Amino acid sequence: MSNNKFILVSMREDYFYNKSELRLAIDKKLLDWIYCLGFNPILITDLVTLDYFKVQGSLKISGIILSGGNDINKTSLRYKIEKKLAAFSKSKKIPLLGICHGLQFINCNEGGTLKKIKNHVRNNHKIISKDDYPQKVNSFHEYGIKKLGRNFRIIAIAQDGVIEAIIHKKHKWLGWMWHPEREKKFNKKLIKIAKNFFIS
Repeated sequence: MSNNKFILVSMREDYFYNKSELRLAIDKKLLDWIYCLGFNPILITDLVTLDYFKVQGSLKISGIILSGGNDINKTSLRYKIEKKLAAFSKSKKIPLLGICHGLQFINCNEGGTLKKIKNHVRNNHKIISKDDYPQKVNSFHEYGIKKLGRNFRIIAIAQDGVIEAIIHKKHKWLGWMWHPEREKKFNKKLIKIAKNFFIS
């Protein structure tokens, strides 16, 4: 693995002690999944850190991942970080993959909306896709897409009609509602799709 190929990664945030302490966290399995793709993850903890990486021309930023966890909260630090990551992706034409929360974020960022759904938490279900995706994926989300954001195209749906994957027609943005890192064994098809997405 090359030491100069990096992916910027957003993190979930949780408050403790009556909301006096904010903690940012990431599932270690997502980091392992990124290593399997052949990249080094850089965790974005704050806006200052993000600005540093944006101006460092010596670093090869190959992609951005907006990770899972948390609902959309426009007053949160995470929201501000992900807004800047999305803008960075647009301006520098850097591929961006949204996982679960990340898909919801990029959809809302482009004018889409969400709705509460049933039977998609701690579940597995079949998906329908014209692309070479696995036939079955995991599910950990309470919200799905109500209105599709501008210039997005649906590329996978669950059998109950819930949108499971989207891709942007202009920006190099891809969104998955499932968590590729939460499988006992990483799916080879998803590894191949993600690798091609970040390097093409």
